[in-house]
Amino acid sequence: MIFVREKQFYRSLLFIALPAALQQLISFAVNMMDTVMVGSLGEEALGAVSQGNQISVFMMVFIKGISAGTAVMISQYWGKKDMARIKNIFAIGFQASVTVSVLFFIGAFFFPEAVMSIVTDKEVLIKVGAPYVRAVAFSYLLYAVSENMIVMLRNVEVVKVSLVVSTVSLFVNIGANYVLIFGKFGFPALGVLGAAVATVFTRAVELIVVLCYVKFIDKKLNLRISDLLKASGEMWRDYLRYGTPLVLADVMWGVVNLVKQIIIGRLDTVAVAANSISDVVLQLAMMFVWGMASASGVLIGKSIGAKEYDKTRAYAKTIQALFFMFGIVAALFTFFIRPIAVEFYNVSDEVKEMAQQFMFFGALTIWGTGYAAGCFQGINRGSGDVKFVLKTNLVCGYMIVIPMSFLAAFVWRTPAPVVYFFTRCDQIVKVFIAFFRLRTNRWIRNVTRD
Repeated sequence: MIFVREKQFYRSLLFIALPAALQQLISFAVNMMDTVMVGSLGEEALGAVSQGNQISVFMMVFIKGISAGTAVMISQYWGKKDMARIKNIFAIGFQASVTVSVLFFIGAFFFPEAVMSIVTDKEVLIKVGAPYVRAVAFSYLLYAVSENMIVMLRNVEVVKVSLVVSTVSLFVNIGANYVLIFGKFGFPALGVLGAAVATVFTRAVELIVVLCYVKFIDKKLNLRISDLLKASGEMWRDYLRYGTPLVLADVMWGVVNLVKQIIIGRLDTVAVAANSISDVVLQLAMMFVWGMASASGVLIGKSIGAKEYDKTRAYAKTIQALFFMFGIVAALFTFFIRPIAVEFYNVSDEVKEMAQQFMFFGALTIWGTGYAAGCFQGINRGSGDVKFVLKTNLVCGYMIVIPMSFLAAFVWRTPAPVVYFFTRCDQIVKVFIAFFRLRTNRWIRNVTRD
């Protein structure tokens, strides 16, 4: 029997996943409106913001890696209802994330031109993107704090706050972009800089909403400011053992994604603009899948924390089957939405044509992304199989994606869409790695203390 018959499993999965999926949808809407509004300023503005945002994305990956490390432990301790240790683990994630965000702020604020030169060698993109990078750096600390709080709440099955935050973010970001980019209601037209200021303002509002929820509404955690400073040596040792591999896995994969963007950024401005459009569409195709993957990790971790290992194995089989189907649906969606998606952008026909070619290759690989999300983001992470996730990311990123993309771009001189395919070819390889790993029982690891 592949599918679990336990109705509570599906209820819990949807209870956690739907708000997360809606959060992904709203985040997608925010990203799309950003690119549409900035794209109306021209291809150079779109390319500059797209490449400048890669630094923000890398910072977010770092923060998400830290919170993913805490999530593994929090979800399993949630299975034991050990709230004291959950708060202790959160303090570790909070302190680490704040430190990292401050370091990124220093680099982006004081050296924006150098930061832009990492992701592109086009002088016009560096000139347009540097002021954007300097301004958007103020959002880093705000994001770090709110992201850690949302992840902690999600892993104790408090999910509504993330939906509320995302909904508020949608309206605030669109409104602020409209006012500041185009100069409405008496404000000056700031163009690309206006997009950065709007992002900072939106992150500030998000953090205020999260803090208000934790302070006045939440009844499970009863979190206080003093709790953020309580990180015991015992929990730090456990985090370094079980959480650090996930931090490294996400950071190493963040480096891979950054290198991919660097390679695309050195092709031409048409490829850069097409890549930004394609990325938005692939995000749309995967938004429900990522939400389900987060929920799967919580349920897997909770079952292991409660030492219900037979249930864990049954859950894993069902998750694999579900996510294989999700991947197929995402691939079909990506393929058929191509000609419609490009019409939302005020770009040249050349960019539209290349964006459709990028999305074609995205459709060929995204089915693997869907299955791998359920396995690596859901099952392996939730089960504490974190070192395997790290090894997989290192092999796929540094032995497949980076060398193949580099060869395709600069040695073989293949067309940009083919280069784009090689930046995603690992997604198919990961399907086989995940499948054979989960055929064993070595992936179940209880990381909690009695």
